[in-house]
Amino acid sequence: MMWLLVFIIFTFAYEGETQTDFNPYMEAFNKRPWKCDQDYVQVRPGAFLFYWLYYADGSSTGAHQKPLIIWIQGGPGLAASGIGNFAEFGPLNMDMEPRNHTWVNGRNVLLIDHPVGTGFSYAVDDSLLVRTDREMAIDLSKLIKGFFKKHKAFRQTPTYIIGQSYGGKLSPRLGYYLYTAIQKKSLKMNFKGIGIGSGWVNPRESALVQPDFLYLMGIIDQSTYLRCKQIVKNMSVVIDNNEFMRALKLDSVLFTMLHWETSMEINFNNINQVSPYPALDKLEIKVNKYVKPTLSHVVNQSLQWEYRSDIVYENLYQNFFVPSTKFLEMLLNSTKLKITVYNGNLDVVTPLAGATNWVHKLQWHGAEEFRDARREPIRGFRNGFYKKSRQLSLWSVFGAGHWVPEDNPTAMEQILEHMIDEAE
Repeated sequence: MMWLLVFIIFTFAYEGETQTDFNPYMEAFNKRPWKCDQDYVQVRPGAFLFYWLYYADGSSTGAHQKPLIIWIQGGPGLAASGIGNFAEFGPLNMDMEPRNHTWVNGRNVLLIDHPVGTGFSYAVDDSLLVRTDREMAIDLSKLIKGFFKKHKAFRQTPTYIIGQSYGGKLSPRLGYYLYTAIQKKSLKMNFKGIGIGSGWVNPRESALVQPDFLYLMGIIDQSTYLRCKQIVKNMSVVIDNNEFMRALKLDSVLFTMLHWETSMEINFNNINQVSPYPALDKLEIKVNKYVKPTLSHVVNQSLQWEYRSDIVYENLYQNFFVPSTKFLEMLLNSTKLKITVYNGNLDVVTPLAGATNWVHKLQWHGAEEFRDARREPIRGFRNGFYKKSRQLSLWSVFGAGHWVPEDNPTAMEQILEHMIDEAE
């Protein structure tokens, strides 16, 4: 009996050890290795931004001859090392299984955990966290300069900035800073274009159409709709008066009303899908358990990775309703950078109608020509439409919410091909 008891204890201990040692992340990468480089750049004393570079097609050999995409995640405070990486377009999905529509086929992808305090990025003191879009863009500029200082082979590589949501709002400002640095010869970078996905570029226009979208989709009833319309009308007035904190308070009232008075949980990312947050909670566990140990050569293992940082988010409250259209207009009027705007038709955060409105209100030398341009269908079956004029294009993606790369990879692939086609 004593021998049997010892045998059972040993068996359970062995099985537990086997389960602990199994790493689905490493298992997947062993089957299909992807050459990566992860590192930190100190952007200010005590403030460190983390980046994760995927080499095109999994090999560093000749990678600099293929395009480079620099991904700017939104939030603010959502970690690109988790969301862009596993939830949208990296080589593995959130189940740590190969993704067949990954962006790293034929392209290099640079993911940045920003602002400082997000994901694997960190600051030695909370006083070093950013409080404005300007500070955020300056830090990103420093990281990008640090990246090209280390990876000199990529200085001539055609490079594109793509930002999503708040990252889309930040991208025009960042693009302007980078373009200026290149002109001043303080940055060596072959900067070709900017992609703005589900961009919070003009918060006024996005907020104005949210009640209409939810009402027309049957999510809210008429009484709620009318109250919400009054709130966003008031938001519009205070935004025009640059009273951005008042706009934030009204926005809080709006979302509280929607949550309380709707008979269903609204997934603001995609009205037709379940909430992504339970899956992201599980991803958080997986990244800490399986991914972080493989980064011990770079990442302090005591750092607890989270897919979002509440303190980073809260520190930027005062900037939430500050538009970035003026930077986009400066780029359109003064550079040859290709500007690509895309939006899903199931997105509640930045509804498609809002994006269409602010794009057509941009003041630039090709505005009239763009307004009159004819829409063309995105390839495939009912994937939406796009229109273009000169260096600006607008893509209305059907069947997609806030995360277009994951929701409609067919449309996203054509968008990327358009961005990167230097013959156009």
